[in-house]
Amino acid sequence: MKRSLWITVGALLLLIGGWLGYRQVFPASRTVGSLVPPGALLVLASDRLQDTVSARVLRTQLSLRQLPVFDEARQKLDRFLYATADTATVLKFVSGRNIRYSLHSISKTTLDFIFYVPITAQDQPFLNRLTNPDPRQYRVLNHTFAGEKILDLVARGNEPVGSFILTDGFLVGSVSGILIENVAKRMHQSLKLTAAEPDFRVDADHLAGLSVRPEVLQSLFSNVGSLVRLFLPEELNLQFRQSASRSHLIGYAVDQIGNRRDVAALFANQTPRRIQYANLIPQTTATLYHIGISDAPQFGKSLSNLLGSASSDFLRDRFKQIAPETKPLYQSLGPDIMLCRLESPTGALRQILILTAQDGKKLANAYQQIGIRSGAKITADPKSYLGHKILLLNVPELPASLFSSLFSGFSQSWITQHGTSLIVANSEDALQDYLQQVQRGAVWTADARQAELLNSTLRPANFTAFARLNRGQTSVIASWPLGWQNLLDKVDPATGTPALANLENMAYQASYGNENIQSTVVLGRNTRPASRAVLNKVLLQKKTEFNAPLISAPIVTGNLSDSSAQFYAQNSAGQFVLVTPDGDKLVQNNTDGPIRSNALGVDFLNNGRLQYLFMTDRTLYIADPVRISKEVALQAIPLPKGIDPTFLARPRGSQQRNMVALAAHKDGHIYALDRQRRTFVRLMTAPHKDTLQLPFQVMVTPSGMAILGMQSDGTLNHWRENGTQYPHFPTKIERTNEEEPEIRFVGPALLPPGQTQIRSITDEGQLLTINANGLIANRIQLYRPIRRGYFRLFPDEDQTNWLILRTTDTEIAVLDQQGQRRFDVRALQSGRNNIRYHRLGAGVELVSVKSGGFTMLYDLNGRILNDRPIPSDFPVALQFDERTNELYILSGAHQAVQLFSIRLR
Repeated sequence: MKRSLWITVGALLLLIGGWLGYRQVFPASRTVGSLVPPGALLVLASDRLQDTVSARVLRTQLSLRQLPVFDEARQKLDRFLYATADTATVLKFVSGRNIRYSLHSISKTTLDFIFYVPITAQDQPFLNRLTNPDPRQYRVLNHTFAGEKILDLVARGNEPVGSFILTDGFLVGSVSGILIENVAKRMHQSLKLTAAEPDFRVDADHLAGLSVRPEVLQSLFSNVGSLVRLFLPEELNLQFRQSASRSHLIGYAVDQIGNRRDVAALFANQTPRRIQYANLIPQTTATLYHIGISDAPQFGKSLSNLLGSASSDFLRDRFKQIAPETKPLYQSLGPDIMLCRLESPTGALRQILILTAQDGKKLANAYQQIGIRSGAKITADPKSYLGHKILLLNVPELPASLFSSLFSGFSQSWITQHGTSLIVANSEDALQDYLQQVQRGAVWTADARQAELLNSTLRPANFTAFARLNRGQTSVIASWPLGWQNLLDKVDPATGTPALANLENMAYQASYGNENIQSTVVLGRNTRPASRAVLNKVLLQKKTEFNAPLISAPIVTGNLSDSSAQFYAQNSAGQFVLVTPDGDKLVQNNTDGPIRSNALGVDFLNNGRLQYLFMTDRTLYIADPVRISKEVALQAIPLPKGIDPTFLARPRGSQQRNMVALAAHKDGHIYALDRQRRTFVRLMTAPHKDTLQLPFQVMVTPSGMAILGMQSDGTLNHWRENGTQYPHFPTKIERTNEEEPEIRFVGPALLPPGQTQIRSITDEGQLLTINANGLIANRIQLYRPIRRGYFRLFPDEDQTNWLILRTTDTEIAVLDQQGQRRFDVRALQSGRNNIRYHRLGAGVELVSVKSGGFTMLYDLNGRILNDRPIPSDFPVALQFDERTNELYILSGAHQAVQLFSIRLR
């Protein structure tokens, strides 16, 4: 009896345990986590993502719905819910509900969302409308998959709207039927007892929660080197809050250290701190990586251990080679190590490494000694630029050898000392650009918005990775997997702007402890979006009147957007007038005629200031501004007979320190201005006399400078710096048969940066691709209209990209690189036209068309940017201020110089 009782009790306990175990694996009331199919890239939760937000709030602060991933999730749910109910009904249904969204990969190029809306018995009227929509507009089909009933909402024309499943506690839906079928399969799979879903807090202080898989983080940071992935935790569970400035949303997370103990060891005893030398970060920085240290010797020891066991054979071997010289360098480091990747219109890598120092001279000497030990040979004295001595250490990947693969991308090191800091650039151009920005104060601390970001939004951290999205040719998005690009980089048909236009800044920060990584993700923007009332409006900012008419376009120095802008103007009396930022008009000197050329800023006098070179018909002038005394010293150099006075070029990459400017001769030769002899000397000689089409192209090569120039008769020259031509050059472009007209060119040839084939086009529209050996690889004859029109290659002013221009006396057509029409402009004034292609940074590209006394601005799709014509007797000067999204236009007309602005975004 007693034995049977125990057997009965045991059987009951076994049944109860089995039932509880079954319900643990197959719960009657499933949680959201049990519904999410495996492999979710991210899961987010919010109770206010579907809320309506006023236009004023969208302009003055960042809303959760303006973040691209959140916005895409919101749109997917909105499209589904608003298909069957009006706005008031939908808002009442979603109000206050903690809705979750999971993102999944459908294919290699497609990502999509599933949404999970909690429901109760009180929601039955709304669910009835969803399952029984208005038959005149929608219908609901159904099918069974994996034992679950799936409902498909389709429009009257059989366009799918979405699929959904109704469970006891959730409305689960998606635009993708495949994903809903995955949910159905998930509902009949056992759950791992160890599986835990993130515990998101959604309340008044927490706007949303976001859980991200480590593989996703790695793919989004894959463009910045393998080491960045080591700084990231294995998983991020972020709680988002609004920043104090309301311009950014901040996600906080504390995750276990996991396999990141090597990184934690790197920052052992290093107190997290803010960026202290932000005055050295240039305004054109597209991406910034910052390491903050408080104990330089300890950091040096930790870094030596890390590099001594580096995964890269090259870095490990190089570090063994330089290890004896590294201790003085590490010990002299200051609190900030910063890598700035500058915006690049060509897509070329332009990097600046900033090493702050306790002893600047000691640090510079140590870096130089390490370069020499690595094999650098110093064959020339340092160059001088804007008061800085510049030295070339021609050895690859020196920064990476000292600070890990995060700092790769330096094929050589151009170094200089600025204050107590050592500045290292990967090219001379990048270093010169950096020094110009620092000299004129175009740095982050001079920008109130950026200073606020640094001082209040970003927190103290050991490591910071910061990216400014949508920068021209440096876009972080371009390096993302194609699925993410397709999901996020869409153009909003209502506004014509990409989905990511609302997001300018993205940062990841981390501080490392013994057990945890404290992470911060910062998403937001500095720039306040323009209201519709001011977008594309031409606003007059300043007008400076003169007593006599102007005879040439004003020359700009400084930034038009701030108080540093001053410009030069010429009047009909031959007076050269300096207009100060305060509006003072100071007559400096007389010139012998109107300015014909562009103005070139160079350090001609080697006095730590930029001088501006320009040409009249007979003379080259050097204007040296002295800001303290508000004067300009004007010096003159006679032009050799035959020099074309319309174009000056910078001798980029030249190994000859005294050559500071290049000009073309009417016979096709290239002349250089010798700073020491103060005269023009012939540098390149054309094989025969014929006009060189402007602008000729100046290129940087490993051995120095190269110049590409097309003569009007089709002779293509490709010169080295020493005046000789590359093999197979010069080459003559010949017609394919005698029935064709003679080959003539009215535009230049161009070797696009980063490419190996030369491009040009004849005046009759034959688009040519020319190999490096001078042979024609391809000819394409473009459509020629009945009216007479000439074709020419149309490079931008910095020769970083090109379009094609077809012109008649009263019409122009802008074509893309394949010869397809982008837009045309008609009814121009014959003989009074000037067309220019501008790439202004931050992704802003436009074409200015001056006809008669007015200028119009067009984007590359032909959309007019200015709401009214801009008065201009000469080609206008343009600058774009990415801090305010405003375009500034300096124009000379009649007896006045006017400064206009246009808000573009």
